[in-house]
Amino acid sequence: MKPAVIFDLDGTLLYTDELIRESFIRVFAKMMPDYTLSEEEILSFLGPSLKKTFSKYLPENKVDEAIQCYQEYNLTHHEDFVYPYPTVIDTLQYLKSEGYPLAIVTTKMKESADVGIQLFHLDDYIDVVIGRDRVKHEKPDPEGILKAMELLKVNKAYYIGDNTTDIEAGKRAGVKTIGVKWSPKGYDAMAQLNPDLLIDQMKEIIPYIKEDEQC
Repeated sequence: MKPAVIFDLDGTLLYTDELIRESFIRVFAKMMPDYTLSEEEILSFLGPSLKKTFSKYLPENKVDEAIQCYQEYNLTHHEDFVYPYPTVIDTLQYLKSEGYPLAIVTTKMKESADVGIQLFHLDDYIDVVIGRDRVKHEKPDPEGILKAMELLKVNKAYYIGDNTTDIEAGKRAGVKTIGVKWSPKGYDAMAQLNPDLLIDQMKEIIPYIKEDEQC
C-alpha cells in the first residue's frame, strides 16, 4: 500500500485568503461596527477555527451568530474569490493515477470545505475529507490526520500545509511534514519547526515522495 498524501485545504490547495478576509470584514462590520480590524489581525485568522477566532472578540453567546454570519457570506462567494494554486490539480491527478491515497484535513466545517472541493472538482481525486466537525480536537492536535490515515488504512503519510499548526499536527501524528511557501504570513515560523520539506509549488512534492519511498 502506498503512503497517503494528506493536505490542508485553505492556503494550501486553494487560494482563499481574499474570501476569508472579506468574510471576516463583513462579520465585524455587522457585529462590532466600531472596531477596525488591522491587516495583522486578519492574517492571524488564517489557520485557527472560527470558534477560536471569534471567541477572542465576542462574548460566548455571540460566537455562534458570528460563525453563521461568516459562513453565509463565505459559502456564497467562493466563485468570486477562490481558485486552486498553480500545479495543484496536475499534482493531484498524478498522485491519483499512481495509486496514492489522498485526503484533506482542514479546520473548516466539512460542509464549508465541500463547497471549494466540489467547485474545483477536487473530489475527483480526494478519497477522504476530515473537517472540524469530524474530530474532537482541531490542529495542532493530530486527531484529524490520524483519523484520515485510519480511514485510508495506511500507516505512513505525508501532511502538507501552510501553517505552523499543520506542521505541528503532522509531527505529532508521526508523519512527514511539508510546508508551502506561498502563505501571506510567510514561512519563517514554519521553517523554525523543521518540516521535512518546504516547497514553492505543489508539484515539488512528487519527486520528494517518490525518492522518499525508495529509501
